[in-house]
Amino acid sequence: MRLRSAIVGASLLIGTLIVVQGNTAYAAPTRYEAENAPATCVGTIDTNWSGFSGTGFCNSNNAVGAYAQFTVSAAAAGTATLGVRFANGGTTARPADIVVNGATVQSVSFETTGSWSTWITKTVTVSVNAGSNPVRINATSSAGLPNVDCLDFGLGGGLPSSFQWSSSGILISPKSDATHNIRALKDPSVVYHNGRYHVFATTTNQNGAYSMVYLNFADWSQANSATQHYLDQTAIGTGYKAAPQVFYFAPQQRWYLVFQTGSNAAYSTTTDISNPRSWTAPQRFYANGMPQIIRDNIGNGYWVDFWIICDSSKCYLFSSDDNGHLYRSETSLSNFPNGMTNTVIAMQDPARYPLWEAANVYRVSSTQYLLIVEAIGSGGKRYFRSWTAPAITGPWTALAATEANPFAGQANVTFSGTAWTRDISHGEAIRAGNDQTMPLSPCNLRYLYQGKDPAASDPYSMLPWRLGLLTQTNSTC
Repeated sequence: MRLRSAIVGASLLIGTLIVVQGNTAYAAPTRYEAENAPATCVGTIDTNWSGFSGTGFCNSNNAVGAYAQFTVSAAAAGTATLGVRFANGGTTARPADIVVNGATVQSVSFETTGSWSTWITKTVTVSVNAGSNPVRINATSSAGLPNVDCLDFGLGGGLPSSFQWSSSGILISPKSDATHNIRALKDPSVVYHNGRYHVFATTTNQNGAYSMVYLNFADWSQANSATQHYLDQTAIGTGYKAAPQVFYFAPQQRWYLVFQTGSNAAYSTTTDISNPRSWTAPQRFYANGMPQIIRDNIGNGYWVDFWIICDSSKCYLFSSDDNGHLYRSETSLSNFPNGMTNTVIAMQDPARYPLWEAANVYRVSSTQYLLIVEAIGSGGKRYFRSWTAPAITGPWTALAATEANPFAGQANVTFSGTAWTRDISHGEAIRAGNDQTMPLSPCNLRYLYQGKDPAASDPYSMLPWRLGLLTQTNSTC
């Protein structure tokens, strides 16, 4: 999210990108429930924790070799994506082998999810034969497996080298009240939890003051009618707050809301994401303010758009400077949110606009991460570029990274009727889980974004951003 030279005087609108399913050649992933034959569970099928799909889940024995097994059917041999939906309310990760057709193909770690009723999906890519394929999740520690709800199977799998999207119309517009005369709503972050979408976004008012808003709803058709809660009326407080990112930090069993304050990266926490008044007062990530390497390179840009992602040992904080640099800081998982240090330039471009802001980093599988960054292209239009890497620290390889072949932009987004925006700007994917690892299934991607009226010519801080939803129409799954 871009800052102007003065924080006051800026008004923003958020655009949501809603993916609308078109006529596509792929099949949606098939779900195999742990309680339905021919699935087998070395343990018991239980129902005592909420949030599972189907009629139960596999609670394995606490033993090495305890397993949950599914038999998946493939129309042809090839690469497939497996999504294991699980909950681990324990205090330590539970490792397991993924065994396909009798051969161990990957070893994975099922991290803690904070509670037994918090379910996330771990995605792995495997090779399968035509016909039936037994897939076993085999515990390799004496604690056994996490609770296993189901297995989602998609033949094909993986990210394509080019993307095609269909966009919804405007889904979320700003709402005003007696004390909030809102002009724009933008920079959305979204999670799906307990049967509802929870959206956090930036607002700007008619005086150009920035703040944040929260809303939740069960279905996208209800998004625009959902109550908008102004977060300046909570402990988060008044003053400049913008560009939120929300996630569940499983080791502490707390939700984190990360945002920018104009001079630092900040965070608030809660144990109840649905209660906007439960957020704590903001705390800073950087005790000494902007790291020196950013001071040395930011030029006349702005330090914006903070993004957290963690692996099994470290948490990383990405940020942009509107001057062609993407930065990365780190701390240990056990020390998070304290101790952000070792700030480095993770990516740079000699021109500022191709590597502008609004970076997202997601874990697609245990060996693949996806980075997307907003760029400014011809005629000032916003679009997203993308890269992949085997680790959060890189090295990053271009995937769909040009204006002609973007991750998402005017070149590859279609609308039903007249396009309500030419900009595909700051947003966030609908994730496969809500925890700090930022899991993302490569199948049937959806992306919530901000867009604006193509005829709008206001100063940047007064542009009428709204939210819409993109849906991928060329999934390989």
